[in-house]
Amino acid sequence: MNDNQHKNTQRGQLELELGEQINALISASHALNVKTAARFDPSIQPAGFHIIRWLYSYGPTSATMLAESTAMDRSSVSRLVKQLELLGYVKREASPDDRRGILLSLTELGQQKTIDALKEKEFVFYEHISRWDNEQLEHFIGMLRDFNGFDHK
Repeated sequence: MNDNQHKNTQRGQLELELGEQINALISASHALNVKTAARFDPSIQPAGFHIIRWLYSYGPTSATMLAESTAMDRSSVSRLVKQLELLGYVKREASPDDRRGILLSLTELGQQKTIDALKEKEFVFYEHISRWDNEQLEHFIGMLRDFNGFDHK
């Protein structure tokens, strides 16, 4: 086996290991999202909490933008938003830019319940990095930023 074949074999093995670790992270994150959604309100689907979480992170938006941003179809978003409105977590307001447009946002109740539900989720992730010093954490953040295609700050 020449050096090039060895490198390709080693590289292939490393890529498989990376895939396994990314899959483990995605699986653990999904399981934690489902658990966090149930903590938020066991009567809503995890997809409903995904909408709540998006609105919490990014603020008021239109139903169209919400559907695009969450990779859900308009009818699913519409159905979930209606449920979230009935539960008092989401409200509709006229857009200040276009009085005919409607913006969706979290109510005070929705905001507070989201904060409470995310505390547990954050604790799990912070526990994983608690042994890392700041340099290790900065390195990890930089690598994730590169992997995700974001520029460094």
